[in-house]
Amino acid sequence: MTMAAEATMAEAETTFPARVPDRGGCAVVRLPPDGSIAAVARAGTALTLERLGLPDEDVANATLMASELATNALQHGSPRTPDGRLLPAHPAELWIYLRGTGGGRELAVKVFDRVREWRPPAVTGVLAEHGRGLLIIEALTEGRWGHHPTRSRLARPAVTGKATWFALPVSPEFRPPAHHAPPRPGAAYAAQELHALLAERGLTRLIRRNGDGVSVLSVKENLTVWCESGWFRWRTPDGAQVRLPRGDITEVCERIVQLHESTAPEPDLSRT
Repeated sequence: MTMAAEATMAEAETTFPARVPDRGGCAVVRLPPDGSIAAVARAGTALTLERLGLPDEDVANATLMASELATNALQHGSPRTPDGRLLPAHPAELWIYLRGTGGGRELAVKVFDRVREWRPPAVTGVLAEHGRGLLIIEALTEGRWGHHPTRSRLARPAVTGKATWFALPVSPEFRPPAHHAPPRPGAAYAAQELHALLAERGLTRLIRRNGDGVSVLSVKENLTVWCESGWFRWRTPDGAQVRLPRGDITEVCERIVQLHESTAPEPDLSRT
């Protein structure tokens, strides 16, 4: 390992502590708004996945793809004026968490940036740098990547933007360390935790009510989450019913924030 890489890893150790720094089991790191962003993303991803005990191949692939997402955020996710000048903005963030259960469990890695719209790369050939990075992600994940509107995790107050993500399958035999094991709380406690996570993301007009074995959390008009019998459930705007286990509270929170932001007007970053 070179001295530069050791320095980057030391920085990641400082900003990426051993404990999970976010409720719900999501590890988060602030990414620098400069050319070191890819190295910090690589170091933070490797450190987190090694602590989780994932196979070396998964660690290597996820580390490579995280650096590509981070580079994408720096190049295309930084707010600019109409004439191309960079605007002051909250730094990008790297998010890592497990979601799903059994044979459907997977590792989710996301990079948040302040530009909510997706800017497809202008690929002029197979060797175009940015396009090649996305092709690598497409190949390694077999198409399990994308982007969605969301809100930051580290900024206070939370700021709007998008997350670009990829997912890798995790073996059903994998058992996370004890401090990463998903909790199995009662309905009222689970709804309280989801309420707190959503409030941290800037969703403040929440109404929660507890009943006998069921809790209801109203997020906004036409978006209500029920918690009962070990599950969170809600309906999407198109009427589809979504049902996720309580242990997937990080994914539940992210999907609710995504639904909230999908119907919100896009902010004018030139005024921030």
